[in-house]
Amino acid sequence: MGLDLEEEEKEVKTTTKTRTKRTKELLEENAKRMEELKTEHANMEREIEDLDKEAAALGNKDALNLKITHEKFGKGTIVKQDGKYIEVEFSDVVKKFVLPGAIADGYLKIDDENLLDYFKKRNDVHNRSLKAHLALRSNEFAMERLQDDIDKLNEKAR
Repeated sequence: MGLDLEEEEKEVKTTTKTRTKRTKELLEENAKRMEELKTEHANMEREIEDLDKEAAALGNKDALNLKITHEKFGKGTIVKQDGKYIEVEFSDVVKKFVLPGAIADGYLKIDDENLLDYFKKRNDVHNRSLKAHLALRSNEFAMERLQDDIDKLNEKAR
């Protein structure tokens, strides 16, 4: 019986040391990954700042009273603009659309090539900004999950 107890104690000590070593390795890996995520986060924030500057450089062009054509509703005039939303009055109906996408994507057609180019650039910046904000939020969730894992490992190591 005495030999069995000594063997069990050795096994418990070995298992504890192995777990502690593995926990330390996991903590180191997670710390490296957290630094990578923080670097990515900072890069994404800079990208969003650059996109905001690009949007500001384009300026805001008023679409009010602009003559447009819609495939289904025909010719119309933009009668109201409230931020990114516009109302277009057609011969028998008033419809709402979102700028700059409605013009940039061709749902509303305009004759002014310079204005069309402006709305396409504005839409491109808007879409890239949405994508960047989504990636930033995803990065934040990944950092939160990783921090939870680190906290659990630290608790286990005690």
